[in-house]
Amino acid sequence: MGDLPFLWGAQYYRAPTPEPDCWEADLRRMRALGMNAVKLWVQWRWSHRRPDAFDFDDVARLMDLAAREGLAVTLNTIFDVAPRWLYDLHPDAKQVDASGHVVEPYAVGHRQIGGHPGPCYSHPAARALRERFLSAAVERFARHPAMAMWDVWNEPEQSFRARHPSMATITCYCGACQSAFVEWLRRKYGDVERLNAVWGRRYDAFEEAEAPRDPGTVTDFVDWREFHMDVMAEEGRWRIETVRRLDPRHTVYLHVVPNTMSVFSAVTCVDDFAMAEPCDVFAASTNVSPHATVQVVSAARGKTIYNVESHVNYGSAARHQRVLGLDDLRADLLPQVGMGVRGFLFWQFRAETLGLEAPAWGLVRTDGSDRRVTAAAEAFWRALEPHAEALMRCPPPAAEVGVWKSRRNEVYHFCQDGSLTPLAEDVDGWVRALYGLSVPFRFVSEAMLERGELEGLRLLVLPSPVYVTDAEAGTLARWVQAGGVLLSEAHLAAYSATRGRYARRLPGAGLAEALGITETESTSPYHLRLSEGETVTGALTDDERKAVAAGAPHAGPLVPVRLASGELLWGCDRIAALAGAEMKPLGTANGGDVCVGLAPAGGGWVLACGTNVGRAAARGDAGLVALLRIAMERASVEPAMGASADGPGAHVDLLCDAEGPRFVVAVNASAEPRAIRLARAPEGDWRGLFTGAAWSGPTAALTIGPREAELFARER
Repeated sequence: MGDLPFLWGAQYYRAPTPEPDCWEADLRRMRALGMNAVKLWVQWRWSHRRPDAFDFDDVARLMDLAAREGLAVTLNTIFDVAPRWLYDLHPDAKQVDASGHVVEPYAVGHRQIGGHPGPCYSHPAARALRERFLSAAVERFARHPAMAMWDVWNEPEQSFRARHPSMATITCYCGACQSAFVEWLRRKYGDVERLNAVWGRRYDAFEEAEAPRDPGTVTDFVDWREFHMDVMAEEGRWRIETVRRLDPRHTVYLHVVPNTMSVFSAVTCVDDFAMAEPCDVFAASTNVSPHATVQVVSAARGKTIYNVESHVNYGSAARHQRVLGLDDLRADLLPQVGMGVRGFLFWQFRAETLGLEAPAWGLVRTDGSDRRVTAAAEAFWRALEPHAEALMRCPPPAAEVGVWKSRRNEVYHFCQDGSLTPLAEDVDGWVRALYGLSVPFRFVSEAMLERGELEGLRLLVLPSPVYVTDAEAGTLARWVQAGGVLLSEAHLAAYSATRGRYARRLPGAGLAEALGITETESTSPYHLRLSEGETVTGALTDDERKAVAAGAPHAGPLVPVRLASGELLWGCDRIAALAGAEMKPLGTANGGDVCVGLAPAGGGWVLACGTNVGRAAARGDAGLVALLRIAMERASVEPAMGASADGPGAHVDLLCDAEGPRFVVAVNASAEPRAIRLARAPEGDWRGLFTGAAWSGPTAALTIGPREAELFARER
């Protein structure tokens, strides 16, 4: 496969648009703008119109044109547009939702040719037909001179109808899934009595196990969604292995919409960590977001990362896209470069003309003429291109802070809340605080925690860590005892994923004993008369009283916690009192109960919060940042290059190659200029690629304008 390039291009063809009379001029224009890559879709229904006939002529012509222009082609195979004849042959291949409704194939805005969402992924005959189509496409184009990469799955999801988790639309409950689920349970539990013990049933055989339809039973429902996540991961694996077998010369991957627990979630059966594992590189559809970008980088675990559907230029018939200039592209793309992304393909090159995605998304207009963003994209690449090869050798720094993100815990919270929004907001609060402090961090999956893959981490943050296995708890105990610093929110390991029971003592799974902190009492802020200030230690100030009243006039999810240092820390959803023989109280609430405490545990430390701090950070994150600083000090973790700024919204990333520091990405998301000081910045002279601004090591402040991002290169 050779050295990987920094990708710069656009997605172009989603049949039937753009039409053939546009192709030659558009690809010529792409090359003239400096682009080096183009993505073309190869759609199952479009190119496999009869069981015995394939038609790739349109893609072949586009490949020839791309070769003539020197554009490297990524072919994206699309299977969620199944041919009509498949269902004539296999009517039982259709997906079925929890109510027994059969999902008939249909056309949707982003799949205008129909056949969506495709057959059930557990149906063996349907899989064989997908394999046949993929093999035919690879055999046709593997040796084409324009061929560069295979993207075998565009934004994996089980069913578009279930994109937002809901029991009304969740899939799939067909016969093939029921049979495959039974075999999955047999592999996991081994013995039906073990299954009975965890689920609380009295089955005589695995075949009696029903597909769960009520999240209130918890453990069986988590198993059900984990089964589907494993099916999806296996789907990605066989696609990649099929291409690799038939075309070993070219890069093969799939690309996700990062699982940020709203859409494309664990409940809808997407596990980015599992999806990334078999890929040569890993990729995503995304805009700038510390949560989404770090999710993809973390899942990739050292592989090259591409954004192969940049959505900076989004729009629709109802709301045409923004008028974007170079500053807008810098603000969206450069932070992603700082976090590890090494190439961008815009969605799309020519604005869409079909359906309600028209007339939007285009780098050029529907008639092919330039927009303001066309010149901006060209200018961005002209500035970056001389440094693109060097950037490929400069990965983001190794993170010393981890944020736990468990697919099982996500499904549990759906069971508990009927929504993933509370947990998503909670995780995002911690992510934004860490990013705002310029602290490099990475996500740690439940599987990584079970395996003890915490190399290099000094601090681990656990947002709302309720559903935990004994193996995860064992890793946590050993890691803290060996010197790690754990920052955990309320109800750690309250529900055992191993035993299928709520713990009798919290933290559960033996962690109360191992960590030296217990929850002695807990309640919900909804039960407290917070607007009267009755349950908070000391009197609330007028401003605090108004803030509480605005968030919860009589009862609601928010709870204020008074820190010993004086800051007001906002908690959310739950409030638990803490106790421990060696625990140092750090914060009180609910009439004086200690709900934030710090305790030694072997060679490490535990900073326990008896509430959910991340979700409440939208109310104000000063208290959350204060907690992070305490934990960072205990863990000897500091911001990148000792960064500090004269106000919120600033962030920096340092990128190094084998010879040392090479690039600094500086970001200011605020509406005011920011001066960033880097106490441990590398020596030397640095210059901004876009502004030409000069900066010299740790003695000078980096000044970044409002909503601006800059990439500084070290002058040699």
